Amino acid sequence: MISTKQQSLTGSRPDFAVVGRGMLGSSVARHLAEAGASVTLIGPGEPENRRTHQGVFASHYDDTRITRVIDPDPVRAWLAHRSEAAFRRLEADTSVRFYFEVGHLWVAAPDEVAQLADCGQRFDLACVGHSGEELTEVFPDLRPPGGLDGLFQAKGAGHLDPRRYVRAEGVAFTAAGGEVYDEVVTAVREVDAGVEVTTVRRMLTVDRVVLATGAFFGYGDTPAASLPLTVGTHTMVHVEIGVEEAKRLSHLPSIIVKPAEEDRRCFVLPPKADQHGRTVLKIGVSHQGRNLQVEELAQWYRGDGDLKAAAHQIQLLVDLLPELEVLSLATAPCATTYTPTGHPMIDDLTGRVSALLGGNGYAAKCAPALGELASSRLIDGSWDPEVDRDLFRLNGPDT
Repeated sequence: MISTKQQSLTGSRPDFAVVGRGMLGSSVARHLAEAGASVTLIGPGEPENRRTHQGVFASHYDDTRITRVIDPDPVRAWLAHRSEAAFRRLEADTSVRFYFEVGHLWVAAPDEVAQLADCGQRFDLACVGHSGEELTEVFPDLRPPGGLDGLFQAKGAGHLDPRRYVRAEGVAFTAAGGEVYDEVVTAVREVDAGVEVTTVRRMLTVDRVVLATGAFFGYGDTPAASLPLTVGTHTMVHVEIGVEEAKRLSHLPSIIVKPAEEDRRCFVLPPKADQHGRTVLKIGVSHQGRNLQVEELAQWYRGDGDLKAAAHQIQLLVDLLPELEVLSLATAPCATTYTPTGHPMIDDLTGRVSALLGGNGYAAKCAPALGELASSRLIDGSWDPEVDRDLFRLNGPDT
């Protein structure tokens, strides 16, 4: 570490501006600041009223996201494994609790479960496999689809609170000397003197910029506006349950269910108190990305999601937990950004502007490791040899 103070390495102007205060933006900003760079983190917080909000939105306005290491993709597994240790350090350093190690259960076809078991062995996770019959014995409240096996990862898995995670990253970032502007960036332009960053209130000149703007990568005049990214819109269903029901289901881990029928696939987060004090379960499904204009995406966030899709998800949850007693239901919109490579874009867009974009559905559980990759590349040009650099380039391995 060079310094923990906000002292520029290149002069009076900041070394970096990170645009986007979500899970990835706050992570890379903290890593840069802890490496001794002077960093300004810019982006709006959560809207007071999303239904009337006219600006940009983030994807971390939620209480639960799955954390796990087991994954069919070895790159995602490595990133998640590295991030799990980082979660623990960040909690200890900031006293902000956001990580809940309740375990993760993956239910899928036997061959996929066997592949996941190999991943568990690679990282010495002591995962336990279960046949379909054993699943209902070990998890008596579950009724998964027939013909599927399960793999349970108890160590280093469960769920995290994205809001609290971003808060913890912010605490660590400011402790390392970083500066935060709660503002919307409208333009990022490379000029002779560096990079001009224009917000609704000011113009800054910095040496380099990292764009971590999530699904709203197309907002404003920035080098990211024309990138070949797509956005998947998802409807999350929050199911409120009572005190006794919460006790009965308190043993549940986070769950992914992947039968052969794609319309039966889902993920479930176990009971947790939300920001309003209600105990809720969450069920969601993933959708492929499509090309959306900024205003189309903003309109999506101002609404309730897809109510037809929500009804289908509720039925999936009832099928999985047939004795579930529901007090109330609520839906919430969400979005995922996808890149052509299937991995986040960590690369230069111009000589001074780089991207950390496209979570591809796994940014939450891998945010610390992704931020570390992006910051190390910018600080000294290094890249961890465990990860194929080409997978994270602007145009993929063929460049």
